[in-house]
Amino acid sequence: MLKSTQDEHGQLLEPLLDYGCSPWRMSSQRAADLYDSGVKLWRKEDLADIEQQLAQSRSLERFTVRRIDGSLVHIKNPMFGVEKPLWTSYVKFQEFWRLVKATPEGPPEIYHCTYLVDWANQARRNYDGPVENARLLFEISQKRWSESETCKAFTAQLYKLLEGAGNAKRVTKVVCFGLGDLNVKPPDWWRQENSSRPEGEREPETSVIEGALIHHAIALTLADITRSCANTGGMSIRLLTQDPKYSSETKGMLQEIGFEVVGAHGAGGFAELDDKSIVFSPFPSAPVSQIIADLARPAVIICPRVVEIFGRPG
Repeated sequence: MLKSTQDEHGQLLEPLLDYGCSPWRMSSQRAADLYDSGVKLWRKEDLADIEQQLAQSRSLERFTVRRIDGSLVHIKNPMFGVEKPLWTSYVKFQEFWRLVKATPEGPPEIYHCTYLVDWANQARRNYDGPVENARLLFEISQKRWSESETCKAFTAQLYKLLEGAGNAKRVTKVVCFGLGDLNVKPPDWWRQENSSRPEGEREPETSVIEGALIHHAIALTLADITRSCANTGGMSIRLLTQDPKYSSETKGMLQEIGFEVVGAHGAGGFAELDDKSIVFSPFPSAPVSQIIADLARPAVIICPRVVEIFGRPG
């Protein structure tokens, strides 16, 4: 689009071109300005609110998301009124670099959103059903973990960290993110590739959940050590876990072995964070470290150290 301008004498100048003035370019500059001014990208009240909205997804025509500039965007709910939804809603996060470096997917109205609503298809999970003997598999993995040298070193380091040198940390909860579902079956491509191997080299189908089994065993160790070090004045140490991929079977099993399952849609668990928390998140899909920075200063954070920024470790 061309815009004509005039000088101080009213003479017509060369028209201005809007070349390069895209919504994304202007939006990314605005996001950087807001961030530099100290605006928080995430707030507990926003995350608790979207969690509550998604819990009512069958009865809400729209979801309301708060942008970082304080304005609101309303998102249509495609599962409104559906009796047996094939799609389940969850919170999708857009980290800081998505706001300033890479054009977010979707319309310009969501460019300033650090969290959005997305949908996961349940057809495959409904067809596959739960893993057989998941509880037994967990007990085997837990025993293997507790007897390992890694567990011994981990336990010693954690005791040292919590007890300190006369400066013990007070912890009231262990909050876990993205530990993985315990009732996932391998996809068809994995089965085909596995069956093509020599018989002695084939892996059991349950190998796809080995990581998740160990993650939950580590979480229980974290809670046990924290309880043994606790000076909470009679308060119990809570063990919370959030993963929107948890199946109903996994949730039931975790509750039986001492976990509180929170944030079924991927946001509510973050609202639980405070300065007396231990955070454990081995392989999260959400930008956990960035979210924590806006919400709390936990006593201990156990997360991956390497993240990709501009295509290189940072």
